[in-house]
Amino acid sequence: MKDQSRTKQSLIEEISVLKQRIQELEQSESERKRAEEALRESEVKYRLIAENTADVISMLDMNLRFTYVSPASMRLHGFTVEEAMGRTLEQVLTPESMRLGLTVFEEELQLEASGKADPDRMRILELEEYKKDGSIVWVEVSLAFLRDKDRKPVEILMVSRDITKRKRAEEALREERQRLTGIIKGTNVGTWEWNVQTGETIFNDRWAEIIGYTQDEISPVSIETWMKFAHEDDLKASGELLEKHFRGEIDYYEFESRMKHKDGSLVWVLDRGKVTSWTKDGKPLMMMGTHQDITERKQAEEEKAKLEAQNRQLQKAESLGRMAGAIAHHFNNQLGVVIGNLEMAIDDLPQGVGPVKSLTAAMRAASKAAEMSGLMLTYLGQSFDTHELLDLSETCLQRLPILQAVMPKDMVLETDLPSQGPVISADANQIQQILTNLLTNAWEAVGEEGGSIHLRVKTVSPADIPAAYRHPIDWQPQDHAYAFLEVTDTGCGIEDSDIEKLFDPFFSSKFTGRGMGLAVVMGIVKAHGGVITVESEPGRGSSFRVFFPVSGEEILRQLDKAAPVPEIAGGGTILLVEDEEMVRDIAKSMLTRLGFTVLEAKDGVEAVEVFRQRQEKIRFVLCDLTMPRMNGWETLTALRKLAPDVPVILASGYDKAHVMAGDHSELPQAFLGKPYRLQGLSDAIGQALVSKKK
Repeated sequence: MKDQSRTKQSLIEEISVLKQRIQELEQSESERKRAEEALRESEVKYRLIAENTADVISMLDMNLRFTYVSPASMRLHGFTVEEAMGRTLEQVLTPESMRLGLTVFEEELQLEASGKADPDRMRILELEEYKKDGSIVWVEVSLAFLRDKDRKPVEILMVSRDITKRKRAEEALREERQRLTGIIKGTNVGTWEWNVQTGETIFNDRWAEIIGYTQDEISPVSIETWMKFAHEDDLKASGELLEKHFRGEIDYYEFESRMKHKDGSLVWVLDRGKVTSWTKDGKPLMMMGTHQDITERKQAEEEKAKLEAQNRQLQKAESLGRMAGAIAHHFNNQLGVVIGNLEMAIDDLPQGVGPVKSLTAAMRAASKAAEMSGLMLTYLGQSFDTHELLDLSETCLQRLPILQAVMPKDMVLETDLPSQGPVISADANQIQQILTNLLTNAWEAVGEEGGSIHLRVKTVSPADIPAAYRHPIDWQPQDHAYAFLEVTDTGCGIEDSDIEKLFDPFFSSKFTGRGMGLAVVMGIVKAHGGVITVESEPGRGSSFRVFFPVSGEEILRQLDKAAPVPEIAGGGTILLVEDEEMVRDIAKSMLTRLGFTVLEAKDGVEAVEVFRQRQEKIRFVLCDLTMPRMNGWETLTALRKLAPDVPVILASGYDKAHVMAGDHSELPQAFLGKPYRLQGLSDAIGQALVSKKK
């Protein structure tokens, strides 16, 4: 309402300024033409404003006859502009509203006569007006006088806004409250009556029943009884609301609070009340009200808030997933060009010359950037590393010496690791990465003053997994045992408001440049079908607990290392399919260096045509995934129709798990993640050439 009043006031002020400007221009004949032009511009602007606002703008002469009505009158009253013009205010207002309007009008004229009138004052009234069909509409009317050059009122500006719905709602609310007051005794709510001056209080049976008692058990009853069952944390706010009601600042006392039930639980009640009588000196005497048990509603609200928070987290994760995929594709494509050119430049230069050192540093930086892109994908749980049977305790023990070597000297690391097990199906490097990130996070939380960190591993049941602060938030335990890895510190702790954001990429409460460690932990846990929980209190440390499904299999032997990729024999013609020119150029240079002759195609459609013409000479195909007109999967299918046995390498800036997900009628012999180096390209070619078509 304040903003609306300011808008109306601004409109009135602008019209007054324009009128004054016209009067000033009329004083000088030499400026007559400019005044006329200004007048025309002002009239155009005034009319544009008046005819396009939703409120009705009207002008009345001092006899209260309308001299102007804006087109919005048709929408508000049903009268056209022509029908509204010439009518008097008495024909528009109901008798009661007319009396009020005349009273205001006379008050303003008396102020004018006494010289006490404020020329910028605007009066706001709520009035009833007749519509064309005889019905009544409530309007909020802003009134102001427009004055001549001698500052005498000559016209009345009236801006009207339809508030019928609001007034009807207010009336309905008043009627509803009166109705509820009359039937309150027959409802299933607790009632109370309080003598504010003596403290004597009367409760009904339902009031006592809500908190698990009978009337006899809590008699005699007084305000002290009330306070005895109230939750201590709610008393201050309750008292402040009562004082506001006593001062007349609020019509009713209404407060949601907790009360102590006989069984030790807390019950939520909605407490409503109103002073019904006052002492002669204006102090509250009697107050009546009701107590309603709203525990189920509050529990439902809490559950709804929890579900909404989970939904926000899931939507955020989905959004971050799209972002990470885009980074992997576009960012890695460009890094591929940088890394490929740097690698070949270093290879072409004699070792030890000046540029080699600079190029090597640039190569390291580009590789770091590619690694960061990979961490984003790990955060999403899109990992395609090989899982194997691992002893979780043994895997931690293998990593601990390295971590203890770099841990601050004043840090105490305590461990509680079983001699064997539990066994999980996981990637060893990623499990050690979890341990590294959690311990690093712990000793940074402890700080330079020193403290202790406790590492524990054991097996737990699904019932032992905390329900609060789970990540991923939509994770649910299955009916089997879980391996439990816990890192507890005595550090600074975490605020509740930060726990929800802990596993967001690049969120950090420490210092700029950090923030991927816990995000990566969450991604790895997600990829392994597990969950991570957090328990923390500011100033009292934190506990991070990671849970993995326990494997039912036993570790029989150390798995053999992966067989080396066979070396390839260079030579022959290959078909390179890539839509980005710079990426295509560097890939061609690398393939040429490996000894191949390269045929190029900028998309799948062109690739099929080139392959059809030179099929007998093409040894294999290196094809990008994301291309216009025909993507990598479509291109692969089309090529296999021409030559079912042609080896194909599918390359993409997206991760392998993302690319290979879903059902595909044809599969490539090898996948090549971007950005790739010369050795990676060579390995993929070797894999493709020795593999049979699947």
